[in-house]
Amino acid sequence: MARISNPWFQEAGLDLVTSRMIVLLAERGELTAGEIVKVMALPQSTISHQLKRLEGLGYLKREVGSEDSRIVIARLTAEGVEVAGRANELSRDVVDELVSAIGQKELAAVRAALKRADAALEAMYDSRLAASSSRRRNRKVGMQAPSPSPPAEPRAVQAEA
Repeated sequence: MARISNPWFQEAGLDLVTSRMIVLLAERGELTAGEIVKVMALPQSTISHQLKRLEGLGYLKREVGSEDSRIVIARLTAEGVEVAGRANELSRDVVDELVSAIGQKELAAVRAALKRADAALEAMYDSRLAASSSRRRNRKVGMQAPSPSPPAEPRAVQAEA
């Protein structure tokens, strides 16, 4: 997909990631930077950098949250909505080409496999994050992470007289 779409993206000053970001904003209206991080599964620093870049291109406006100044809200401009529409159209063209090449059934199987892979990676990430958080918490209070108990010694059974 990147090989097909990159020439158009470059003309618009985008790449695959930023094009997906503006399509996401077009679909949802406005999102906080944190919501974009969660949906796109990218680091906060990457999202912040890309939002600043898209704002510089005139495709979106960033505003500080009215109730919490730490929150940044992103909203597309009219030009951003137009570019998002073209990016989405390009994506549909690529999907249409894939369907004609491999068929709807096989494409659905690929999507299902990718969703399962994503869920597995998400579970792995959550597990590692929880373990890391637990270790940090234990270090803060001067504790060590609990170690597994050794197996209990078997007790001898005595016959009653």
